[in-house]
Amino acid sequence: MTTPAEPVPAAPVLVGILDPSTQTALLEHAGRLAATGGHPLRLVYVVQANVLFGDPILGLPGAMEPRSMIIDDSAVGRLAEQRLSEATARIRDIVDGAVEVTGELLRGHAAHVLIKESEGAHRVMLQRRAISRVRRVFTGSVSAHVAAHAHCPVTVVPEGWSADGRTGVVVGVGNDKTDDQVLAHGLDEASRLDEPVTVLHGLDLMALHGEFADHVTTHEWKTRAERYLADLIERARSQAPENARTSLEGRVLAEAPADALVAAGDAATLLVVGRASHLLAFPHLGGVTRALLREAACPVDVLPLPG
Repeated sequence: MTTPAEPVPAAPVLVGILDPSTQTALLEHAGRLAATGGHPLRLVYVVQANVLFGDPILGLPGAMEPRSMIIDDSAVGRLAEQRLSEATARIRDIVDGAVEVTGELLRGHAAHVLIKESEGAHRVMLQRRAISRVRRVFTGSVSAHVAAHAHCPVTVVPEGWSADGRTGVVVGVGNDKTDDQVLAHGLDEASRLDEPVTVLHGLDLMALHGEFADHVTTHEWKTRAERYLADLIERARSQAPENARTSLEGRVLAEAPADALVAAGDAATLLVVGRASHLLAFPHLGGVTRALLREAACPVDVLPLPG
């Protein structure tokens, strides 16, 4: 008699916590996603450690390995413990027992810890803080570092975001070999959210010298792009489950891809893009994805796609 195999536990949704008093949008979005997908929630608060030498993102000498820590009786430790406890309580109220919620304090460089902990996670979720561009230049962006190097999809939620009055999942494609994977992820999310999908392709007219491009050439580019989207959508529909009824349409805009996607995010529930292909040995986001992580008015899903 064959013994039934033990069910494989669902991978957790990893949520990076900073200050729950300003992270309502992140907690609510993470709670809904985990509950509808049956994924346990693992909240992580990283107590920042100073790294004097090396590069903690690339793992060069000087980087600190994340490890669990016993909080001592210090102001920083008490604050970290308090914030994690508060965030855990809030998100347990949101999921209302639908999934398990745990919290953990770790020590190290925030981005490095989250990248390391992303191994085996369903996804990482972070909130983008509302800080000035000048400050962001000098402090860097944890969410951008994590999105560029994580081992799973990364969702970045703008501070203060609300789904009220928004509709639709927008999938950004760029005539790339990974577009099928990006669209498949977008369709999965749209099915979970019960939202329609728009596949958006922006024509980079700068490559045609902008206003100097003749109308015939621009029309040819747009026609080829529309044909490409039609084929991409047809493949996605043929591979989707029979019970998937998500509305799916394509749009080609004669605009810079970043501008087109940022504008679409003003009314959308979610933007989905892929991480740029690897440059030599180093993962990178690409200009379009970086622009979305800075400017998009709705959550952005970034997929770690093969180069």
